[in-house]
Amino acid sequence: MNKNKEFLFGVATSAFQIEGNIENDFTEWEKLENFKNDFSDPKYENGSNHWKLWENDFELLKKLNVNSYRFSIEWSRIEPIQNQFDESAISQYHKMIDRLLEYNIEPVITIHHFTHPKWFHKFSPWTSKNSIEVFFNFARKVIEEFSGKIKYWVTFNEPLVWALASYGEGKFPPGDHDLTKTMLAIENILLAHVKVFDFIKQKRPNAKVGIAKHFIVFKEGRDFFLDKKLSKRINYFFNTMILEAFRSNLLTIYFPLLLNYTSIIELNNKIDFWGVNYYYRLHTKIIINYKVPFRLYAKKPMTDMGWEVYPKGLKKILKLVANYGKDIIITENGIATNDEKLRIKFIKKHLKIVTKYRKGKNILGYFYWSFIDNYEWLEGKSKRFGLVHVNYTNGFKRKIKPSGKFFANYIKKMIK
Repeated sequence: MNKNKEFLFGVATSAFQIEGNIENDFTEWEKLENFKNDFSDPKYENGSNHWKLWENDFELLKKLNVNSYRFSIEWSRIEPIQNQFDESAISQYHKMIDRLLEYNIEPVITIHHFTHPKWFHKFSPWTSKNSIEVFFNFARKVIEEFSGKIKYWVTFNEPLVWALASYGEGKFPPGDHDLTKTMLAIENILLAHVKVFDFIKQKRPNAKVGIAKHFIVFKEGRDFFLDKKLSKRINYFFNTMILEAFRSNLLTIYFPLLLNYTSIIELNNKIDFWGVNYYYRLHTKIIINYKVPFRLYAKKPMTDMGWEVYPKGLKKILKLVANYGKDIIITENGIATNDEKLRIKFIKKHLKIVTKYRKGKNILGYFYWSFIDNYEWLEGKSKRFGLVHVNYTNGFKRKIKPSGKFFANYIKKMIK
């Protein structure tokens, strides 16, 4: 039996970034001119119009030879008014899932991928315990509708990244600047995950439920003991803290002058797999600044996002995550570039590491980010991650890029 046929070779997207025709907290944020304070960038403008063009997109998906596809359900589309569900939107998601199954493509659903209905932050922000039940009300509807068709569930995408952007840096709605609120939001999100985990298992005991977590490799910028200490502390906070919380039922972090947070949290290791979102490496440096006494930077930026391409870092992250005894799915790995040779090189190098380490680390799948060019949260449409090109000025026309053809051929060879 060819075990590669069981391995999930896929691509990933998020609903808001590609679907268009949505009104949520991000579109409200844009209307209030809260992006870069000048309203010039980013502009959503219906993402990649996938909501209307999904049938054509799924034909392209089929041509990529993938056997799985990770995508999210847009909360604001399902529950635009609190406690009122849009059956027409649910019906379309059913059609999309059914088409994937018809094409023998395993649907992997993300329930929460950064966005919220317009009403959410006012009535039930993630800093309040009420948020857990409000989110669960939406998640329960999604699970009741789709659990019979879905084996793999991602409850939350990058919860720490979202919480830092929303409550730490103020770049995402609701736009706060309070690290303690960041941790409160994380705690409630993790508790919401457990509630959803239990409900999915109740509906479909053999389902696999995980969290897609962003991982970054951190390295000291100088051969200086404070830079090394900083690197270790940031690595714990960003990469390890949540993993440890599931194992120890303790969510704890201490940053001198910035943050001191400890909370007992009953997670009881309720997670089947860790989704690894890996893109780049950052260097750390202590600086004289009482507000943020350190700097994070890329030494050799090689992508249009200014990120350092560091494939060896994936090996380090897989080794770290494997220590926690759960299955691993690489839920995101990609590059923003218009240089197709560079994209193909990026994919080759990361897949080489996946192939080498997947057996020993119990890796179940690899998803390239992203399927098609999409709206990037703080950058608009100028940063192109897709294997499929989207022409935003000519009717959202699509064309498979050379990297898409490379990926399709790679998968064909692996699963034949």
